[in-house]
Amino acid sequence: MDKKPIIGIVSRAESEDGIYVTSVMESYRKAIIINGGIPIAILPTQLIEYGQYKSKEVPQMSDEEKEMLCKQLNFCDGIMMPGGINRYEYDFYITNYCISQNVPVLGICLGMQLLATINNRDTLKIIDESNTHLKPQVDNVHSVKLNTNSKLYEIIGTNEFVVNSRHRYKVMEVGDFSIVGYAPDGVIEAIENENCDFAIGVQWHPENLIDTTPSKRLFKSFVGACSNYANKN
Repeated sequence: MDKKPIIGIVSRAESEDGIYVTSVMESYRKAIIINGGIPIAILPTQLIEYGQYKSKEVPQMSDEEKEMLCKQLNFCDGIMMPGGINRYEYDFYITNYCISQNVPVLGICLGMQLLATINNRDTLKIIDESNTHLKPQVDNVHSVKLNTNSKLYEIIGTNEFVVNSRHRYKVMEVGDFSIVGYAPDGVIEAIENENCDFAIGVQWHPENLIDTTPSKRLFKSFVGACSNYANKN
């Protein structure tokens, strides 16, 4: 009998009214459970309150902190890199771990940007404020067109569909990944790594469109890849 895969969701550090939290949004947790996975939170291991720092001001991780983080990752059959605001060193450590170990990884919004910038962290560009991409409360913002020779197209089954959108930055380069999806204005919306069993990033938020066919198929395929990884190990 196939084992249910354990899927780590990388937690995001936030602050509000002087209170610092590291958390996982319910929509990510539920998307994994609905599709047959077991979610757990991956917590950063540095003894700092991330909300007090800008991303580039955070101290480098020590070898001990990396080892503690790696023990969490070793427990997982797949990793979800969710959306968020700030990128930290632990994010890059996790993305490198997934790619080097061929652990299934799904990057969403900021998570896609992290996958794209593993090798070059300065390839993001802010989008003009008048753009159509930053629409937090709207489900149908713009279309995405996929390359028909991509794995993501095979998963979703259609080369064009409408998505939500709430991101201020766009990816300019994608390193070892391939660009497989664009918005009508040319913004990169989907990437994948052909050398991995499952390493896909999307710029939109499928966890908030969980009842749509593209989102259902994406999460089902991701959890399925994690299940395959679990049964091989």
